[in-house]
Amino acid sequence: MKQSNVILIFVVLTLITVMVYGCGGGHKSDRIGGAGTGTGTGTGSGTGSGNGGGTGTTGGENEFVYVWVITGGSASTAELEAMRVTIQAASEGLYEIAHGQQYIKHVTIKNNGTIDECHISTPLSRVTSGTLGGGLWARTGPGGLTGRHIECGGTVDPFTFAHEHGHMEYNLAGGNPQDRKEEYTNGGCPCVMSTGASGGRMQYCDDGNHTYSFDSCWKVILNQTSMTHTTGDYPVSGAGPLTEIVIEP
Repeated sequence: MKQSNVILIFVVLTLITVMVYGCGGGHKSDRIGGAGTGTGTGTGSGTGSGNGGGTGTTGGENEFVYVWVITGGSASTAELEAMRVTIQAASEGLYEIAHGQQYIKHVTIKNNGTIDECHISTPLSRVTSGTLGGGLWARTGPGGLTGRHIECGGTVDPFTFAHEHGHMEYNLAGGNPQDRKEEYTNGGCPCVMSTGASGGRMQYCDDGNHTYSFDSCWKVILNQTSMTHTTGDYPVSGAGPLTEIVIEP
């Protein structure tokens, strides 16, 4: 084969490689809402800059867009409608603890769904409960549209939701995705990553009240987002925006 032909084949193969792999790196954190089924820049097939999959609704930074599925069957219309109150309360809680700088923009609720299509899941048997039963309030585990998801009751309280949300979105406590900590051992910390029994409060801790050797909640969040916080300052935020909630038939 002539040298000129070899060079031409090499150039073509190089261009193909760039086209296939060149857009794979450097996308933004899956913390940001960006659900959708259209074309765009989400991880997955969604539009927006975030966690892909869903209904075509997108969110900006710290405007979370989620798919919440019922697993193991289908809840009744009344049960799904009741979840609207839970979701709005969860959003208000997130809004409060971040001084009005985050909230849940949109939730699509799907009956008889699967873990791989969601950000949050609720077993059918726990749709009308605030816990998962067996002494377990809620948990964050592997799977879902972003590689980890929240499993909770259909009437989960805002504090518990904020705790699991901290695990899922910011790798709290500590900020290490490979070693997320809890803040309810050895005395606890005055934040949502603790528990009420261990002195937990509806707020993120900062360097002024954090009681562990790893980074405080606010230090981790400030490193990941454009949110702002002054150590020791916990202003009242007021009511947050209404969350758009769509219940799929």
